[in-house]
Amino acid sequence: MPRIWRPLLVGAVIVLAVFLLAQAQVFEPSASTGGPATGGDFYAGQLVFERECAACHGLQGEGGSGPRLEGTGLGAEVVSSQIRQGSGVMPAGLVSGQDEADVVAYVVSIAGS
Repeated sequence: MPRIWRPLLVGAVIVLAVFLLAQAQVFEPSASTGGPATGGDFYAGQLVFERECAACHGLQGEGGSGPRLEGTGLGAEVVSSQIRQGSGVMPAGLVSGQDEADVVAYVVSIAGS
């Protein structure tokens, strides 16, 4: 009978460890600050924009099936928020990270703000 306690004890320790790891959320990604992306590169943003956005917004943001961006005076916070939230047929988070920062820099420059 003493042999049965060892596997039960090991099993209980494993269950407890898994429970504690789940509660600690060790493997959860860190939360985004939610602020606008900064430090974008205009030229890199133009390339990402042409690849991901131009089909709807036009090559220079002149509009198409998506709204016109050129000359609208949009600021970085508005552009970043729109990218993150999406709208209409534009999915939320179409670009993220450095690509987002670069696209924001490009769109703000063509928006003329």
